[in-house]
Amino acid sequence: MIKIQNTRKKNLELDLIPLINIVFLLLIFFMLTSSSISSALKADLPEARSSQKIKNKNHVLKISESGDLELDGNSVKRNELIRQIENLLKENKTKTLELQGDKNIDFKLFGGIVSDARKAGIEDFIFATQNPTRNKEK
Repeated sequence: MIKIQNTRKKNLELDLIPLINIVFLLLIFFMLTSSSISSALKADLPEARSSQKIKNKNHVLKISESGDLELDGNSVKRNELIRQIENLLKENKTKTLELQGDKNIDFKLFGGIVSDARKAGIEDFIFATQNPTRNKEK
């Protein structure tokens, strides 16, 4: 007796709707979390009588009153600062560092950070300030 094979193929369907739902949920999650991570370190900048707007994109180092550091949005420990700046300079040839230091930080700490940045290869510094509140009450 000859056996005849069944040539009929089963209909296989791939349901993409659950996959699309998960992709959209992940997209929304990452969009919401990335916008809230922009800057966690707060620094109360000193006021200036005169200032200029900087148009160039530079590396930014934030220094809080307690001495916490944040380099281009990433938290950095003081003993790793030189290495982190050197890594940034390898990626981007901009040798200018914008310092956003709290107005109440210790001068010795500020001077040490500037010295470390120079050792790492920074040539120019921009000291960020805020516009003074102009109360002209007389």
